[in-house]
This record gives sequence, structure tokens and C-alpha cells, in this order.
Amino acid sequence: MVVRGLKSLIAKTSPGKLVKAKQYTAYRATTDSGRPRGPKLRGVARLLEAHVFSEGTVPRQSDDGPSGYANGKLWGGNGYRRGAAVDAQVSKLAKASERARSGARKLQLTSHTFDALAYHKLQPIEAQRVVLDERQRLATAVDIVCTNKACAEELVLVELKTGYRGDRSAPVESARSKSLLKMKAPLTKAHDCALHRHLAQLSATRALFVREASTMQALAQKGITRVSGLLLYVTPTASEVHALPEWWSKRGDKLLERLSSA
Repeated sequence: MVVRGLKSLIAKTSPGKLVKAKQYTAYRATTDSGRPRGPKLRGVARLLEAHVFSEGTVPRQSDDGPSGYANGKLWGGNGYRRGAAVDAQVSKLAKASERARSGARKLQLTSHTFDALAYHKLQPIEAQRVVLDERQRLATAVDIVCTNKACAEELVLVELKTGYRGDRSAPVESARSKSLLKMKAPLTKAHDCALHRHLAQLSATRALFVREASTMQALAQKGITRVSGLLLYVTPTASEVHALPEWWSKRGDKLLERLSSA
């Protein structure tokens, strides 16, 4: 059961929003009334790709199964289009009541997402919740914010990934090097692969969230004393979760420092 007022707290304390204009789409900080202010902020995901990940590419995964209405024909083989549709639907339904979610017509991957959350006793209360650091000009969004039915003191930040099948720990591929590629500082001990790229993104996202002193204080007053991260993979045939390991969690602030200096 969700702590009274927690859902509203998570939504209202968000320090920014994703602003879409004719000239650009970017994160910006907001005033107390919710109006955008200040300059555009840089997205964490793109900066990680440009400055922390190696030059290798993630091995291409085939998507030979159904991924939505009409056995996936709606997407025309476009994984980005499918992912965007799933993200939009998950975001809308995560903010809705359980009754509204259960009665809504859902894409297959959307259904799998909420089934996986329920299986792991996670209850969604918010989605695409913006986190940022104005001083470092960094921003991103938490895909899904959940409470943990198995641990009332814990808030779980979920990073959702669809379309990544097979061995997610398989090394990235490079035409210039046959050796195992490592990530750049501060992740030089980690080999570069899809799983580690996603854990890096989750680590940075969580680090931004826990920097919100006023939000963390308000959560503590409601009995929430722990904020963890969870990586959730969903495909048409299975789901898989990875709790954010301590090693990755400890490197969140260093990641943000690296990105801010890029």
C-alpha cells in the first residue's frame, strides 16, 4: 500500500521538466509554479555515450517475436518507434490507479512491464520523473518510481529497457580492436557491454535523485529511508531484473562529475 501523499510528493518535488519546442526538446529546471526557467540542460544518456562508453557498438539483437498489436507489425521493424510507444504508455499508466491500469488496452511489452513489477512486489507511483543538477547542467528522467511492498522503507527507481535480447553482458564490437574494450573513467574496471551501459545510466540517475535534499528529507518524514535502483529488461517472451550493485551505486557522483566536465 502506498504511503499517503507519497505519490503527490514525488510528482510535486520534481525540479524540472522535459520541454518540447519547435527549435529543441530538452530538460529545463522549473519554478515553484512549474514554469521552465534557466538554460537547457544536457541529457545524461547522450553524455555517457559520448564520454564514458567506448567506441564499440552493442551487438545487434534480432527481434523475431511479437512486440505489440498485430504481432509487432505496427512498428515496421523500428525498435526506437516501438520503445517510444511503450515508454509513453508505461508512463501514462504508471501514474494511474491499479484499476485503471488493469482495464486499459495495453501493448504486449507494457503488460509485461507491469506484470514484472507486480511479480517483484513493486508498485508504480510515478513515471518519467525528472532529476537534475543545475550547477552541473545535467538532467535525465527516472523511467518508473515504485514503492516496495516487501520493504516499506524503500523507494525503487526503475530503469526500463525493451528490445535487448540475448546476452546483455556480451562485449561491444569494434572494427578497430579485437581486444575486450573497457569503459572510460570513472568506470575503467568495467568492460563495455549493454548491461554495464544501462547500469551506468541508472547509477547516474539515482545519484541525481538522492541529491535532492528537500525531497529526501520529505521522504524520511514518511518513513522512506532508502532509495535503490533497479534495471528491468522486458522482451516479448521474458523479463529480467538487475538490482543496482553497490559498486555501481558508489560511482554515481563520480560519473556526474565526469559528465559535467565534458
